[in-house]
Amino acid sequence: MSQTTAADNSSGVELWNPETYDALRRQLIPSFDLLYDSAVSAVAMSVGAAPRILDLGAGTGLLSAALRDRLPKADLVLQDRSESMLAQARQRFAADDQVSVRVADHLDALPAGPFDAVVSALSIHHLKHEQKRDLFVRIRKILRPGGIFVNVEQVLAPTGALEKMYDEQHEAHVHASGTPAEEWVAGRERMKHDIPIDVDAQLGWLREAGFSSVDCLAKDWRFATYAGWNEA
Repeated sequence: MSQTTAADNSSGVELWNPETYDALRRQLIPSFDLLYDSAVSAVAMSVGAAPRILDLGAGTGLLSAALRDRLPKADLVLQDRSESMLAQARQRFAADDQVSVRVADHLDALPAGPFDAVVSALSIHHLKHEQKRDLFVRIRKILRPGGIFVNVEQVLAPTGALEKMYDEQHEAHVHASGTPAEEWVAGRERMKHDIPIDVDAQLGWLREAGFSSVDCLAKDWRFATYAGWNEA
């Protein structure tokens, strides 16, 4: 996934095995279905029947596949910096001529708009905070009037005490889901590359970027789905 995504970090070192990435999502991400379904529903309710959608940090195409199921006429553009992750996406959409793949970093120029929706999942939290804010501005500029940006994200608690609770809740889910011990150890190592921030700060940055309406659509402790709509 992306510039700084679950797939790799800013040094370009692969942190995920693309072949096992999808299978581990529900084990490692609490309320996976709620978070992803909320993102897909927000897009589906905000766009027409044949929208143009950009998936940033698309990785293996997991979120795009969910969008395709809900919006069979959508034109999907999948962007990621990881060639190996995108190889899985290409296999997933091999028979779909409405899907294109673009190798690029979050810090690179975005593809030319306009897009009806821009989406991302578990990717942007690897950017430095000033880079997140800049990306939000650039995303809004390629959205059509009335378009939507949706982000499924790992977030920081507003206080240190709550962050400890977030972490305990996350670990409890991982153990309850039967995640192999070595995968959680690897997950802990990947989290050292994370630069999350709280939901309120990110909603504020979306407002500053010019989004006319913003909201957190779903949240389970450390993970949240939030959105911003471009003024129609």
